[in-house]
Amino acid sequence: MKDIKDFQAGKAGEFLVCADLLLQGYVAYLTEQGLHYDLVVDCIGRLFRIQVKTTRTYRSVPQRIKHTPAYLFNVRRCGKSGRGRYETSDLDIMALVALQERIIGYIPINQVKTTMAFRTRKYNYRSNRSGVYLEDFTFEKALNGIK
Repeated sequence: MKDIKDFQAGKAGEFLVCADLLLQGYVAYLTEQGLHYDLVVDCIGRLFRIQVKTTRTYRSVPQRIKHTPAYLFNVRRCGKSGRGRYETSDLDIMALVALQERIIGYIPINQVKTTMAFRTRKYNYRSNRSGVYLEDFTFEKALNGIK
């Protein structure tokens, strides 16, 4: 997984998200390079623009006592060397892909922060907080969160 290039990992994430949406029964299209979004989804009589952010593997995030594995995403950065920034008007949903586990989380752009960290259930992390697992962020919830 670590020996694939950034471009390849990004493309794999885009194809994974497109396949996931198609398998859920949505009409999804990959877009051309140079846009602020990677996919378009046609549902409920509207087109939704989706930007895909992919990370290959988890990182060890320091917690109070121990390090916890989590997937980290620099979500708002775009463009060459991450110099640009996604604005709320650029797209509708961010799809965050943990490529190692092939898990996707969908978040409305109005709820996205600059950097976000997510855990997955694979590591048996226990928390009383809701919304810490990437797989809990479904496309349906993202659609409901768009204003």
